[in-house]
Amino acid sequence: MEENKSAQYTFGPEEKQILAILDSFEQELQARLQENNGEVENIKYYEKFKMGDIDFNNIFITTEKDAEGNFTFHVYSGSSSNEILAVDKDGKVSSIIPELEAYLSNINLEEVIAENEKEPGRLKGISEKMTPEEVKEMLEGKEKIVDEEEQETDEQQEDKGETTEEKIKKDLEEQGEDLEISNYRKIKDKNVAERMPQVFGNSEENGIAYSNKLNRFVMLTKVNGKFKINDNVEPAQTAWKTIISIDENGESIEKRVPHALMETSNDKQEIAITYGPYGEIDIETVEVLPCDERIARGVRMQGEDATQEESYQIRNEFETEGTEYSHELAHQVNEVENAQRDSGQVDMNITEEDYIPNTQKTWGELVDETGESLVKLVERYNREMQKPDAEPKKVVEIIEADYGAISREHKH
Repeated sequence: MEENKSAQYTFGPEEKQILAILDSFEQELQARLQENNGEVENIKYYEKFKMGDIDFNNIFITTEKDAEGNFTFHVYSGSSSNEILAVDKDGKVSSIIPELEAYLSNINLEEVIAENEKEPGRLKGISEKMTPEEVKEMLEGKEKIVDEEEQETDEQQEDKGETTEEKIKKDLEEQGEDLEISNYRKIKDKNVAERMPQVFGNSEENGIAYSNKLNRFVMLTKVNGKFKINDNVEPAQTAWKTIISIDENGESIEKRVPHALMETSNDKQEIAITYGPYGEIDIETVEVLPCDERIARGVRMQGEDATQEESYQIRNEFETEGTEYSHELAHQVNEVENAQRDSGQVDMNITEEDYIPNTQKTWGELVDETGESLVKLVERYNREMQKPDAEPKKVVEIIEADYGAISREHKH
């Protein structure tokens, strides 16, 4: 990745060899992309891969972001210098080498990936970018997380002498299901059922796991003391749909492509699958808006403390304002992206470290000055910018003055 990014790797059974392969490929590709201010979002490495009736070896499929924040998807054979296929954000083939044009020009890459991942052993490794803060958190917090999860495992083993995964397998076998479950991770978020009552309501426990038989993630639920597949959630599918992800405190809003999406019984709700800083499974609840934007909210998982649960302030905004708030949030992100693009900024994610377009002030500095959340400030900024003759510097001054007045009123 870039100098200020690192990577996380997961899945590889022959770990050292796969790490070396991914690292070599990534460094070569990133060096080339940086020439045009592009970057790699994630890489999938397949030892064997089939497209159409053609069998390939050593295939790399990447999600890449250009200087304007557009996501595209690329297939490389053997090395980063041998791109054989590219797909645009709408899933259409945008470029292909002449030798394959007659065979693969109308390919649906999303479906092809899903078919390949059904067969165990084809997907060998995944690399996803991490920020320096996430790397630091990983190094400082890994021991704590491991200890907590080991403690939970010990407690589970004391319960009838079996681990949770053993109980899941036993319960599923009694129902005639043999999905070869592994990597189960319990959902600890006490508020997630309020977001998705059809999915998580009326259950004693919910969690995500990987099915080695399906080669996909599945959602599990525990009812009347028995685990079963959650009938309201489809197994995960690779889906190159962009989500707008907001963190638990509203301090970071990021547009990105998740590893996979799970459809639910509510066509306006999905579940995004991502990876945490230790390579563990993370999920986000996703609201699908009428404009086809997707707003994603984090879910506290096993091994995470209460500080990683969505704050009351952010939760209350979604609960009281509903879809209107989500739509406004998506609109804000797109407005800021356009302003950043116009001002020459290439980072399409809105964080406190970003400069407010055409000013010398960061969003974080404005957060500190006003005591308001990033989400609310972005919303106010965009509302003010829509007024006639609005200028970024003057808008920031208006916001500062308003919050300053509120602060003085409180003091009196």
